[in-house]
Amino acid sequence: MHKKIAKAVTSSLMAASMVASSVAALVPMSASAGNCLGQNDFDDGVGLPWHICVTNPAEQKFDMKGGTYNCTIVNPGGEKRGGDSRWDCQFRHRSLHIEKGHHYTIHWEVDASSAGELHTHIHRLSGSGDGAWQDNAEQWDKGWDNVKISKGKNEFDSEFTAKETLEVAEWAFHYGGAGPYQTQDCFPEGTTLKFDNMKLECSDCGDTYKDEKSTPCLWDPSNELGVVTPRSDVRINQVGYFTNARKLATYATSDSKSAVSFTVKKNGTAVYTGTGKVIGMDKDAGDYCQILDFSEVKEPGTYTIEVDDTSNTFLNPKTKETYKKYISHEFKIGDDVYEGIVKDAMNYFYQNRSGMDIESAYITSHNEKDDAKKLAHQGGHYPNDNAYVQPKWQKSYGQEFDGDTSVTVDCVGGWYDAGDHGKYVVNGGISVWTLQNMYERSKVQGTDAKWADGKTMSIPQNYSVGNIKFDGTGSPDVLDEARVELEWMFNMIVTSKDKHWGSKCENLVYHKMHDHKWTGLATKPWDYAGEKLADGSDGWNTTRIVKPPTYAATLNMIACAAQASRLWKGIDDSFSAKCLEKAETSWKAMMAKKSSWYGVDLGKDAWEKDPQFAPLDQAIGGGGYGDTYVDDDAYWAACELFSTTGDEEYYNFLKDYKNIHEGDGHDKAFDITTSLGGGENNGSFSSFNWGCTAGLGTVTLLLSDKVSAEDKATVEANIKKCADTYVAFEDGATNGMGIPYKGTTFTDEINCPGEVIEGYEWGSNSFVINNAIVMAYAYDISHDAKYFNGAVSALDYIFGRNGLGFSFVTGYGTYHSNNPHHRYWSYELDHSFPMAPSGVMSGGCGAGLQDPYVGGLGYERGKTASQKCFVDSIEAWSVNEVTINWNAPFAWAMAFFDDEAPLFPKKDDVQTTTTTTTTTAPITTTTTQGGGDVTVTLWGDANCDGTVDLADAILIMQSLANPNKYGIGGTAAKPLTKQGQANADVDTSTKGLTGDDAVKIQEYLLKKVASLDPTK
Repeated sequence: MHKKIAKAVTSSLMAASMVASSVAALVPMSASAGNCLGQNDFDDGVGLPWHICVTNPAEQKFDMKGGTYNCTIVNPGGEKRGGDSRWDCQFRHRSLHIEKGHHYTIHWEVDASSAGELHTHIHRLSGSGDGAWQDNAEQWDKGWDNVKISKGKNEFDSEFTAKETLEVAEWAFHYGGAGPYQTQDCFPEGTTLKFDNMKLECSDCGDTYKDEKSTPCLWDPSNELGVVTPRSDVRINQVGYFTNARKLATYATSDSKSAVSFTVKKNGTAVYTGTGKVIGMDKDAGDYCQILDFSEVKEPGTYTIEVDDTSNTFLNPKTKETYKKYISHEFKIGDDVYEGIVKDAMNYFYQNRSGMDIESAYITSHNEKDDAKKLAHQGGHYPNDNAYVQPKWQKSYGQEFDGDTSVTVDCVGGWYDAGDHGKYVVNGGISVWTLQNMYERSKVQGTDAKWADGKTMSIPQNYSVGNIKFDGTGSPDVLDEARVELEWMFNMIVTSKDKHWGSKCENLVYHKMHDHKWTGLATKPWDYAGEKLADGSDGWNTTRIVKPPTYAATLNMIACAAQASRLWKGIDDSFSAKCLEKAETSWKAMMAKKSSWYGVDLGKDAWEKDPQFAPLDQAIGGGGYGDTYVDDDAYWAACELFSTTGDEEYYNFLKDYKNIHEGDGHDKAFDITTSLGGGENNGSFSSFNWGCTAGLGTVTLLLSDKVSAEDKATVEANIKKCADTYVAFEDGATNGMGIPYKGTTFTDEINCPGEVIEGYEWGSNSFVINNAIVMAYAYDISHDAKYFNGAVSALDYIFGRNGLGFSFVTGYGTYHSNNPHHRYWSYELDHSFPMAPSGVMSGGCGAGLQDPYVGGLGYERGKTASQKCFVDSIEAWSVNEVTINWNAPFAWAMAFFDDEAPLFPKKDDVQTTTTTTTTTAPITTTTTQGGGDVTVTLWGDANCDGTVDLADAILIMQSLANPNKYGIGGTAAKPLTKQGQANADVDTSTKGLTGDDAVKIQEYLLKKVASLDPTK
């Protein structure tokens, strides 16, 4: 009777490596008596919480034009097409509550372009037990059979009395391909179904939402579908600000405003007043912005900011609550505002371990609305994780696995990569490196004592996974955690026993392993693969598979193993030696194939010419993680091997590195780029990610004791230059939120074939945090406060100073993430599952709008500000998923601030601001407008040639971006002089030389301003 009703749980789950999605403002629901739905019609062009989903290979498109929700069946799926059945195409509404004994009436309409049939039901998501309504007995008498749909408009009415309570239910429509329960496709390909006037009413709950107990069935007005509506237009870091660091907030409004006055209040008492710096429209934030600088407020305590704009209020049409949007949320000032976050952020890795039980004793936090005990669970894929090695790249398999089963590998252990149960070497690589680098930096800084057993982290000191028995007593906890993943990587090394790959790829590394098809949400990692689950409901019937070995995966393993070798030396010499042996053996295997991959990029179809390149589109059942260019990974691996061994072979290899894609010209040996190119990246404004790893090697050289003084100086200068780019962008004339990241143009051939997308990329928050790491290292090098403040600004964005006024980290901030996309942290869909713990950072805003749930907001791609493109719902896989490679840099940043914030500023810190032109010492000539003790000769004449032209603006920007060359005393042929600096300081809105001065000179040349004299 309930055969495979669990398929209702299938989300439109796509590759964890692909791009992102969107957001909006809260839209009022249609009101009706006893309304149990979040949306009744689609007149406003908004569909949520109604949304579509498909199971591969089914495909459908949708829009909400004409006041209806229009679903067009591109591919209905079904068994003959490699799918399953009618549930391959769905239209559904989740998060419903059905109460035993309550009476309900139903109405729905559908206008069909072709005649056909569909099934509809109201049921719990698990599929177990009886549904509230699926027999349609009062009118249609179809049971689990389909309902006939005529071409044209169809209207249906029904009613039922619930026989049991369903805490979390869904109303779903299934209209996919032929399979169980019907012998033909529900509708022909190309059919459009236009749904409208959806109604589910409870006559026992009245017509007004009062409280959960008195009206349990009505749509909860506090359930905002994950749509993030800013409660305040004063955008702040909701966690807090450091005592002596720069403190900036943003006043963000939909209308342009002149400079506002603002007051900082401590416990209701005014302690500081200021005036906003008008930025104008920030296209990424989607708001008119003003910067509120309250850096002078330093006394620890709890504060709010109040803007003199008291008419700026918003009445929530559902709750009737009035938001005073001119008043900020509360925030704290102190050097301990981030206290405890690194512990929670690191606990993410423990809770996503594979192959071992997750025990409640080691769980550091839980959502206050939930029970902490639910986070503990038995081990997933334990005691082994046997998977079938595939002899070729195959994009998809049948619903019943039809691939090769002749070679098996035990892939036990490691971390689950993201919201699903896949494990990927290339994503594990950067995650392991980040944790190990966090420890290595702390050793250099002398703060590594914090990683002693139980001091900062909460993990078991002993564990057993497969044939590995580990005792971590006395070894640094952060290394113990990274070792969990590293040992799994060793399991992924190809041996001679593999009849597919052993003869030609021995000692290379398999790229990834995951289920052969996507599973759904609310899935237990220990109990989902079989035909029947422990509770009697249908399983996903999945098969674990391993994809072919790749150059990229091999180089990732080499880099992490070489890095681990030097860090474990003196702690566990046996493991240290094992790591180096694995790294060097696989390096030799790679060098034997060097002519096949070095300096080679065969394009997006590279895998067809050489299967050791990872395809870009292998994203069914697991993330894609394609990489067609690996010189960057080889440079990184060589840097790690050299830093461990000092061997000249590795140095000779790394010193010649230069990315053939070039980017901004800085992706080369001893340098670090701000423009990632290759694989899935096209000019991404960042320095490294899982697919572009050369920057990791350069950071390693910075910490290495094997690097010469000359090379070390080059590395230091290049890291500062890179950080200067991020700092300058944060303080740019149009950056209202101080974010060190901007979008780019990119493609997503899986979800948006043939389209070019512009804006924030998939996992945008990770780019923000990785750029903060670069600024943190620039601070370590120079002790220049501008870099510390730059890293602070990046976290301000993450914790709420953004286009949504929302903290992307669970448990931290007044208004924070609660429902990340994750198979087990699925409380939103099934209350028997837990909510996510604290300290989990979601991927964040993205401009792609591929996600069917986010797409339910009705936005059109390219017409929504990037920072609005977000929904805090478990369904929003493209913007709200969580991964190991996003939480790792977040934890790194939290550890950095734990080290540095209480000491900032140090005695030897350089106290320049981000607007000066030096990275080595304060410039006294910029203390007042016009240069202070230097007399201005010609306003705007930065190069002192007697004229004002574009060359002056260029020199200003060069001096800011590269002060060692173009700044005062720089090495350029004609660097900026003190006289030139005095002439160039023309903008009155900022102190000292900034990019605003260059902008004003350009405005003067375009005759947009009449004079450059700031005194006029």
